[in-house]
Amino acid sequence: MIITFGSINVDCVYEVEDMPQPGQTLLARGFRTEAGGKGANQALAAARDGAEVVMVGAVGQDGLAEIGLQNLTTATDISRVAHVAEPTGSASIYIDAKGRNMIVVAAGANLAAPSEMVEDDVLHQANIVLMQMENDVVAVETLIRRTHSAKTMSILNLAPAFPLSQEVLSLCDLIVVNEDEAEALAGWLDCGSSAEALAARLNTGVLRTLGGEGAEASAFGDYVSVAAMKIDVKDTTAAGDCFVGVLASALDRGLSLRGAMERASVAAGLACSRVGSQKSIPMRKETDLQLS
Repeated sequence: MIITFGSINVDCVYEVEDMPQPGQTLLARGFRTEAGGKGANQALAAARDGAEVVMVGAVGQDGLAEIGLQNLTTATDISRVAHVAEPTGSASIYIDAKGRNMIVVAAGANLAAPSEMVEDDVLHQANIVLMQMENDVVAVETLIRRTHSAKTMSILNLAPAFPLSQEVLSLCDLIVVNEDEAEALAGWLDCGSSAEALAARLNTGVLRTLGGEGAEASAFGDYVSVAAMKIDVKDTTAAGDCFVGVLASALDRGLSLRGAMERASVAAGLACSRVGSQKSIPMRKETDLQLS
């Protein structure tokens, strides 16, 4: 079982020909709203890949809450999602004709999500606790420490990049970063940005995603590099979250690090080939078919 402590957002998605520049007003080619947030996306990706997932987070007492929870309601256990006074988190996402995205997030209720909703007995039952950085940093740090004490595997997606102490980062079993986040982390730690350099400095596992070049990891005593699936990119919005969620799901059911990364890479490729945030995340049978 996977516990995901993370953000729940509503994405407002604008399809544009080119990214807006400062002072510029553009007409969008299309607009839609859908459920999103790194925590919710990763929880849904893990659940669609076959994992039992407990979602822990917070939404507001507003009309956006139902949208934010619409996919999690049937796929995960949302009994530990709090309804708080702050507005439901939201994100404005711009997607250009090349499938690239630009995102601005308003955290809202996510900053009020209490990590205490993860009770000790549930924490001990879980195989993995999955976290990101769109919630209150103190709540994340507290859960990292509790997870370490419980001897449960912790995966921290350091996204968006935020400077946690080296001591706290070293308590995680696996830290997942993209290239930009790896550069930021390397700057804080004064070391190289490769997975091997970061892992050596932190004395823990590090996985670095490399976009179209695949991913590399130095973790659990191994160095692993996997290629990205060659696809026609339509929308990269949820691809990184899809990778992390499927990675957690695969590790949860006992796949090797290499096997988990290969599976996550394929699932992320499928997500890139579709338009949308959560609706782009594949089901387990789709990933199985692509792998076969």
